[in-house]
Amino acid sequence: MATTSNKTIARNTAYLYLRMLLVMIVTLYTSRVILDALGASDYGIYSVVGGIVTMMTFLNGALSSSTSRFLTYELGIGNIDKLKKTFSASLNLHIVVALIVLLFGESMGLWLFYEKLVIPEERLLAAFVVYQFSIITTMVSFVQVPLIASVISHEKMSIYAYIGIYESFTQLFIVYLLKISPIDNLIFYAFLLMINKILLVLFYWIYVHKNYIECKFRLVNDTFLYKKLLRYSGWDIFGGIAVVCQGQGVNILLNIFFGPVVNAAMAIALQIQTAVSVFVSNILTAIRPQVIKSFADTNFERMYNLTFYAAKFSYLLMLSLVLPIFFEIDFILQIWLGENVPQSTSSFSKIVLITALMETFHTASLMAYHAIGKNKIGNLIGGSLMICALPFGYILLKFGYPPYSVFIAIFVVNFLQMFFGWYIIHRYVSYKYMCLIRNVYIPSILITVLSVIAPFLICSKLGPGWPRIVILTSITELILALLIFSIGLNKSERIQVFNLTTSKLKKI
Repeated sequence: MATTSNKTIARNTAYLYLRMLLVMIVTLYTSRVILDALGASDYGIYSVVGGIVTMMTFLNGALSSSTSRFLTYELGIGNIDKLKKTFSASLNLHIVVALIVLLFGESMGLWLFYEKLVIPEERLLAAFVVYQFSIITTMVSFVQVPLIASVISHEKMSIYAYIGIYESFTQLFIVYLLKISPIDNLIFYAFLLMINKILLVLFYWIYVHKNYIECKFRLVNDTFLYKKLLRYSGWDIFGGIAVVCQGQGVNILLNIFFGPVVNAAMAIALQIQTAVSVFVSNILTAIRPQVIKSFADTNFERMYNLTFYAAKFSYLLMLSLVLPIFFEIDFILQIWLGENVPQSTSSFSKIVLITALMETFHTASLMAYHAIGKNKIGNLIGGSLMICALPFGYILLKFGYPPYSVFIAIFVVNFLQMFFGWYIIHRYVSYKYMCLIRNVYIPSILITVLSVIAPFLICSKLGPGWPRIVILTSITELILALLIFSIGLNKSERIQVFNLTTSKLKKI
């Protein structure tokens, strides 16, 4: 059973990497074209205006984790009747929340828009239209969540990958239309994104309705089930608020202090973070259903083995991406964006990359956390720490510190949150701390310390340019591969890699 499941994880990871490569390449290309078409100011306006509505995605994230967890759990124990009711109840909840987004957007959101944001007067009408399109886009995104959760719970990552490919091609098409747009580019861009999101939801609905028996719209009258979903989601909502404070809250804070150009710098830095983080999310998305199903089968040892495996290798994979980008960020931004690099983008990007690298441990631990289903204390402590980044950031900016200081505040509180996360998981289903330290942290820290030496020396000897980035990347990745094989893998894993490599070479 475990061997079959491991093969499923490997196959699904391959599908997700195909999706990731295309999405990343297209995203990086389209970002430059969109920045050129909109300009730094309009790009920042879109980021912060759309951010007002996407602040409500803390509800989306909370309900999404609840939906995914319970759908996968019912699949794990094979209860089809409860699976049907769970999907329908989740879909009903997401529709209700989409209506709440509309209510918030047209009330409190409008107050933020007119009273707090810094928007040039001549762009106020365009920003308002973009805001309305963003409300519709966000509402549709809420309805999409149970559909994606069903696909992932059934571990049909090939479909998820194909839809990602479709998204990539539509992004390219949007860029093309933006170049020939007969109307205001900012308005036209928001409109095209809205239409694309609606088409994606329609595709997901047709697929799940046709292939999964539980994916039908039903009005479920089960108070206990709704309470169970909402009880699980309730504390995730608090955690989601914390994520919003660190994301859109900081974005609005930067807008108030520095204006929309700094928002453009933050948007670009977060795109870089997303581009590298998607590599890690592929591993976690492929492993997460098996972690939940292992818990449902009371196989706690396998649940934690998978979690520790994911934590270690997601970190090492992220490290292999972050190191060359961190040392060559200025040259990369120049090649990527040309002369349109907004001020502070480089410093934002470096701190964001380090934060994303550290957060891979916590993100992996969340798989076991949600599989166990006990999320009150974790969200209360972790969320409180994350929320602290917003007032700390405000104080730093009020005292005249530079814009990147808010990202340092985020790093510090998230670093503390990581340790609380592992401790809270241990309270519910115990594991050996030394197993976590020995198998995850010690090899990760050793590899990190040893791997930064080469790129640091190369940067001190060579000037920026293509020769340096090629040499630095090649040598860094080679050293990392050797370090991961010798330090990151245990004895049995090294034997597996050796046997797999040998068998592949024999077939050539």
